[in-house]
Amino acid sequence: MSWFWPVAYSARVNRSLLISTAGGVQDQRTRSRRWFVIAGLFLVVITIAGPQSWLWWQLSSARKVLVSGKSAIAIPLLNRVVSFAPKNAEAHYLLAVAERRSGHLGRVSSPLERAFQLGWPKEDIERQSLLTIAQDGNVDAIDARLKVIMTQGVSDDAAEEIYEALAIGYLKTYRLKDAWQCLSSWSDWQPRAVFPKFWRADIYRRTDNRSAEEAEYRAILEIDPRHSESRRRLAEVLKDSNRVDEAKQEYERCLAEGVTTPEVLIGLAECHRRLAQGPAAVPLLNRALTLSPTVSERAAILSELGQIDADEGRSREAIDHLEEAARLAPSQASIRYALSQAYAQSGDQARSSELFKQSQRIRAQQERVEEITRQLLQTPNDANLRYEAGKIMMDLGLHDEGADWLRTALKIQPGHQLAREALAVHDGAAKPAARGSK
Repeated sequence: MSWFWPVAYSARVNRSLLISTAGGVQDQRTRSRRWFVIAGLFLVVITIAGPQSWLWWQLSSARKVLVSGKSAIAIPLLNRVVSFAPKNAEAHYLLAVAERRSGHLGRVSSPLERAFQLGWPKEDIERQSLLTIAQDGNVDAIDARLKVIMTQGVSDDAAEEIYEALAIGYLKTYRLKDAWQCLSSWSDWQPRAVFPKFWRADIYRRTDNRSAEEAEYRAILEIDPRHSESRRRLAEVLKDSNRVDEAKQEYERCLAEGVTTPEVLIGLAECHRRLAQGPAAVPLLNRALTLSPTVSERAAILSELGQIDADEGRSREAIDHLEEAARLAPSQASIRYALSQAYAQSGDQARSSELFKQSQRIRAQQERVEEITRQLLQTPNDANLRYEAGKIMMDLGLHDEGADWLRTALKIQPGHQLAREALAVHDGAAKPAARGSK
């Protein structure tokens, strides 16, 4: 019987192993079911919370972008949010704010009305409506109501919005003294706010005070080194002050930070040309042409290409480029001057002399508008000065800007007959053009 013990023991061991293995399999199955349940719950949470998390993140990003003053960046982001969540009141409201702050006043009412329908607070809707009116230049129409809102108490963000809209409205109607006072009050309240410094720089630009304009941009870049528009404008000031090497560095920094707008590419190309680096300028200009440039930007591109042609002795190609540039931008004295030089190079002295005189006349007219702008800081209610500026702008082919000047003259002096007649001529010419475009 001695042989049986190992077999009997083996049987017991095998039976224990069988029981143990069965328990292990059971435990494994239990654990597997538990993990399947957890995974299923996780997928349910992701399915439900994922879109909401994305929505929260996008709205949070949009708010941050708006606070930073880069409203144009917020618009495509918010359009995506509105498409994803068409019943989200905040998305529609923020889209209206972004459109207004980007200057697209005709696009404000639709998302603002939708936000109101979806339950966004009435006081916010009313404030945005008033700010749209103010930003369009009709400050006097809503000034009293905005003052009531301010005295009742608003958040810092809302107060900034009010300052911003008033300043833009004043600037649009060339009430530079009022704009300056508004921006200075804002800057005193918030010394590190970028917007008042940026628009004070714009006033300096309008009055041809380049050193003060430069100082404002440098102050902004101390606060926000990535404020690309201030860096681009700083580069422009440096370029126009013949500090071309410095301007080139600022444009290159814009590109390094991912700002590849036509304005930056054209500015950098001009620096290369003026530094006798024409071959380096051409690829930049060709790239700018692929970015759907505006009419004025296209004129600047063609002007640069024409001047590079002239520098390299290709007078015929230079004339072709510059003639088209002058057609697109008839008010640009620098283009007329470059064209006169190209004709002189080709041997056509008569045409060169004619274009040179035109460039001198345009430059004198532009300098007169700058002088009027400076005078209006002291005498903002002078309707005659505003009429004169409007007429000059009309003569330069800048009809919309001229009409804006004439309208401000009529706001100050509704009976100003000359301004009324000039505006009637403009409006009469604009109506057939509008019908033709339809």
